[in-house]
Amino acid sequence: MKLSPIILAISLTAFMAPSCSIFKPASQQDGDKKIVSSQAVKPDKKDKKNKDQGKNKPADSKLAVKPTQEQLSGGEWRVTGVGKINITAEEDVPYVHFGPDGRFYASDGCNIINGNYVLRSDGSMGFSGVLSTMKYCPDVEYSALIASMFNDEARPTVDCRRIGQDTYLYFKDKSGNTMMTLRRHNMEFLNGNWRVTAIDGRAIDDEEANIFIDIAELKVHGNTGCNYFNGDLYIDPQRSNAIDFSDMGVTRMACPKGDQERQMLVALEETKTAIAGDREDTVLLLDKAGKAVLTLKRIPMPEND
Repeated sequence: MKLSPIILAISLTAFMAPSCSIFKPASQQDGDKKIVSSQAVKPDKKDKKNKDQGKNKPADSKLAVKPTQEQLSGGEWRVTGVGKINITAEEDVPYVHFGPDGRFYASDGCNIINGNYVLRSDGSMGFSGVLSTMKYCPDVEYSALIASMFNDEARPTVDCRRIGQDTYLYFKDKSGNTMMTLRRHNMEFLNGNWRVTAIDGRAIDDEEANIFIDIAELKVHGNTGCNYFNGDLYIDPQRSNAIDFSDMGVTRMACPKGDQERQMLVALEETKTAIAGDREDTVLLLDKAGKAVLTLKRIPMPEND
């Protein structure tokens, strides 16, 4: 870890983003301009027939959950799979952004696509006025498949599920088979100011040891109880609950809490994921083995008089 002196003066505002229906992480599952409240959409008779045949149908997904406007347009969706292809690209990652105005913007990993979308009352989605750039990318095997999801004749049913700290959007055909999977992280629960209450499972009682996390700006800053620090955040789109701290800069004031400072900075460097704690106002930062390296407790925002 590189350490360089940086004096901080940062004031940030935390926010929370909407999410889809909560769903247990044990089983992943795989849409007119007026978007209605999230509701279950009953499959048609063909879906029932396909279900009876047991073809590519999640065992516990009898009803599709249609997203609301707020849920659908709550942020950028990363395309993680299309057809039988799992997408693990780290550069030129395909994505879709659904605007609240009925417009969508997307990348198929090669070309930029945009147009209009509607989410019908039956849970299906329609597209119109679709335009695309015309780059030739023979190495991007999935680009044509993704682009085909947005043509004027496409009418996928949309199923929105919250699984752990991630939200998944599934494009399904008339038989209920998943054609495309999109994922969006929900790490905004980390936004705000936190006090460090434990390092490597050892409780500490130090009001000066704190961390401020800003997911929107991908920045972190705080105090080790001895020195100020700041750095960058990275959320890996390929890993659930992922968060990495990097490029940490620390001031170098001498103090008797040197061991605590070293342990806290090492714990931040080792952090790979974050999950909510047993209490609503706590979170755990975990290393690659799933061990809690830092326990954080939210510092309440001061009330305005």
